[in-house]
Amino acid sequence: MATTLIHYFTGTGNTAHAVQMISEELKLAGHKVTIVQVNYGVLPPKGAFDYHIVAFPVLSWAPPAMMSRYLQKLPLLNGIKVAILAINGALLSNGKLIAGYTGQALEETEKILRRKRMDVFLTSNASFPDNWTQMTNPCDEEGLKAIIPQGEAQVRSFTAKFLLEERELYRCGALNTAWSWLVARGFGKIGRRILGTFYIADEKCTGCAICAKTCPAQTIVMEKKLPRWKTRCEDCNRCINICPEKAIQVSLPLMLIQITLNLILSVWFIKGVLDYASLIIVGMPWLKLLVDIPLVIVAIYLAVWVSLVPLDFVFRQLMNSPAIRHYFTKSFTKSFRRYSAPGFKPWK
Repeated sequence: MATTLIHYFTGTGNTAHAVQMISEELKLAGHKVTIVQVNYGVLPPKGAFDYHIVAFPVLSWAPPAMMSRYLQKLPLLNGIKVAILAINGALLSNGKLIAGYTGQALEETEKILRRKRMDVFLTSNASFPDNWTQMTNPCDEEGLKAIIPQGEAQVRSFTAKFLLEERELYRCGALNTAWSWLVARGFGKIGRRILGTFYIADEKCTGCAICAKTCPAQTIVMEKKLPRWKTRCEDCNRCINICPEKAIQVSLPLMLIQITLNLILSVWFIKGVLDYASLIIVGMPWLKLLVDIPLVIVAIYLAVWVSLVPLDFVFRQLMNSPAIRHYFTKSFTKSFRRYSAPGFKPWK
């Protein structure tokens, strides 16, 4: 009997649904299937397997940061066959289905696994309903009915190719790899953390703590029966989509203030380090350029740290005042629908 280990991360259940479909098909084909859901602190299991499957949602054209860290902890698996499935968010616009775009996410994951000396023979993607409720309104029922069957068909196609060991590797092209890699790096290092600080629970919050208990990154903590987001956020959008009261919103004032302050701090810090470099390096423009680039990077990271830690702490303290907190709950997401895959209940 062939043994298959499936590693997966899921935000709102699309990937979990795909993995369940894959598992059922593999079992019918005689495989013994082991499934590992990647959450904070989870390590790859020990033991030998004939095949591996890696599945994840695409977040800003990259695998979730947690998924990448998990895969990097895999042991060397010389020649073991592995397939990768990326789940994209699709939309229905004016009756036309717009599939999600993978960018360089599959190729980035493929490189990680090849460094583990695995035989990556199949990389593919499937599109399910978009869940980025933090910024976009999820599909209505018509959209769900159009998108989900197509995504399921793509998952079945992936599984059939896997069982036949059909070799097929996704490539998005050099130009698309370049720009999506840059966006992915910014999101993975900084963007996801900043986006997490924009969340807030409004007056409908009952303090049930479902968001904190089910957060895969364990970045949500309850303070005075209200959730607070720390800087480990993956921006998987699970919390905003599964809240039973639709109480989790994106704070528009907080987002605007934080972005403005971060831009001001970034310009100020960059100017400061460049002026300092000019004082200590005179007459050697080539050396100044070599020094300026890392200093600018350090300045940007410093500005982000100030936004994520001390400034965020100040805002959270101010929100202890009911009046100030009410102001910060102003949001464009209150009228948005919420989405999670059919049957997805991570609290059970």
